[in-house]
Amino acid sequence: MGTMIPKSGAEYSYLYEAFGPLPAFLYSWTLALIIRPSSLSVVALTFARYVSQPFFPDCEISPIPVRKILAATCLALTMLINCASVKWATRIQDTFTFGKLIALAILIVIGLIEVGSGNVQNFKGSFEGTTSNLANIGLAFYSGLWAYDGWNSLNFVTEEMKNPARDLPRALMIGIPLVTIVYLLTNVAYIAVVGGLGILNSGAVAMVVGEETMGPVAWLIPIFVACSTFGCVNGLAFSGARLVFVSARNGHMPKVLAMVHKSCHTPMPSIIFLHVIAMIMLIPDSSEFSTLVNYFSFAAWLSYFAVITALMYLRWKRPNAERPYKVWLIVPIVADLAALYLLITPFWLEPKESAMALIFIVIGIPVYFFCCYWSKTKDACDGCCGRFTYNVQKWFNLFLPDSPEEPEETMLKD
Repeated sequence: MGTMIPKSGAEYSYLYEAFGPLPAFLYSWTLALIIRPSSLSVVALTFARYVSQPFFPDCEISPIPVRKILAATCLALTMLINCASVKWATRIQDTFTFGKLIALAILIVIGLIEVGSGNVQNFKGSFEGTTSNLANIGLAFYSGLWAYDGWNSLNFVTEEMKNPARDLPRALMIGIPLVTIVYLLTNVAYIAVVGGLGILNSGAVAMVVGEETMGPVAWLIPIFVACSTFGCVNGLAFSGARLVFVSARNGHMPKVLAMVHKSCHTPMPSIIFLHVIAMIMLIPDSSEFSTLVNYFSFAAWLSYFAVITALMYLRWKRPNAERPYKVWLIVPIVADLAALYLLITPFWLEPKESAMALIFIVIGIPVYFFCCYWSKTKDACDGCCGRFTYNVQKWFNLFLPDSPEEPEETMLKD
């Protein structure tokens, strides 16, 4: 899809091209209010878990209020960084990505040493106590596949690639298998050291592995993992705000979200908007890792299902369109069936999270017609938001770029 439709925005652009503005709006609505904020909250909670756990050595997991306060602090810091400077955001991303690579390298080496030393008893009977219930398996996939989400991030910046027809497939074919191998080797280390039950019972698995194998320097692991998760939150905020910005520029979000700060040259309203929603998601008592992952996963896989369906629809509707990379048709068919399975089965076990996400997405349909489609109600909505937009623009020293090209150039020149 990225080589056939070389536009930035990934799923948003593909759905717009295949099915028109309504599905594209629903995707941007879902991304801005469910997918990206919940992902930010989940990673921020992981950051909080590894930062706080060393201070509560007698507890399997640190207290919930402590984790939520630290997660909110993490979100506040990334919000300030991304609002202040694109340069600082990218520098921090580069630095903390290095920390992630070090942490993963240490864990992989530990795993290889353990297996090479013959410590393979934890791998025996690995599937004992597991279930064949399809609903349980589908829900388990939510947590597993969440770790790999982001595989499509390159499609969000396709327009900035010099040769997407060549470079996009190459990057995906190298990057996705490489990440998969690294993650599998990391899990080998986890299983070799603490076993399957140890993984289930530990709130910070990497730290437990470090304590079991690294002795006096085990404190390095939570630091590296905290750096990794902080960098991940920063990266999600950077790309997520840009997507909200593009959606607002196309009239699918309030106009104020398409504005840029005059001196910082950052999409400040979009950045603040995403972080505020993410912080709100931390407030309910039920806002824990698994709950937020379920919210995120249902909405994300519904989007993937729609995009895969769009690919097959365009294959039928535009058979002669230029496709620099043409995938075998069996691949999207199998992927669509897998996505459908991941949408249906979790309703049996966790219907609340899936139903709430679905209801919220459906609410976007009347919102689209009232705020984007019908001219009279659209003008009324614009009029109601006019004073608010003016005040926000004045208070935060914002401006609305004149052309679609200007915002991205402005945001990248800092």
